[in-house]
Amino acid sequence: MKTVSKLSIPLMVALFSLLSCGVTFGQNCSKKKLASNDLKGKYDYRGQSMFKEMASGDSATLNVVLYSKQNYRLFVACEQKLGNVNYQIYVPRKKFTRVIKSVKQKTVQVYKKDPMGFYLYDSNGEKIPDGHEVVQDTIWMRETTSINDLVFDSRNSEQPYWEATPGKTQNITIKVAVEKTPKKVDGCIGVYVGCEYSNASQFIR
Repeated sequence: MKTVSKLSIPLMVALFSLLSCGVTFGQNCSKKKLASNDLKGKYDYRGQSMFKEMASGDSATLNVVLYSKQNYRLFVACEQKLGNVNYQIYVPRKKFTRVIKSVKQKTVQVYKKDPMGFYLYDSNGEKIPDGHEVVQDTIWMRETTSINDLVFDSRNSEQPYWEATPGKTQNITIKVAVEKTPKKVDGCIGVYVGCEYSNASQFIR
């Protein structure tokens, strides 16, 4: 029969203690009921929702893809002990600006005009030359910049969620911030990204 040495017994006890502590260090926030079914509505939240543990004063940013012509509901819920958790939703928008690419000087022919500003013509019907002048030739181009439009702010919204049906597939950004407290508190937060389907009731989590 194989025996265990006296030296290995303390090592086994220490390893078991570390493994046991490791189980209690974190918590599975996705298993917690952070939002009511009324708040969730008939949406499927399994695709892009995020659940994590945060503490007082923490912040997080989540990028989400919204697909065209789908109905979405987005909101953030947390454990009550965390206190106030604010979040904002930003939608990117392209801004086009007409800017000068370059300015070049060139020499052009000048033609005579009468006092009324009309060109004078010779007997052959051609405009009468009146020397040359140097003009600036401006070349324009269109510059594209991306800016983020704030479309939802939980601090001043009458609704606890944001709903949208994008006309085209696009990325959006959700920024979450936990209010600072005198005593640091840890708790679970859920960023719920729900997509509505005709049979979505069976997917409510």
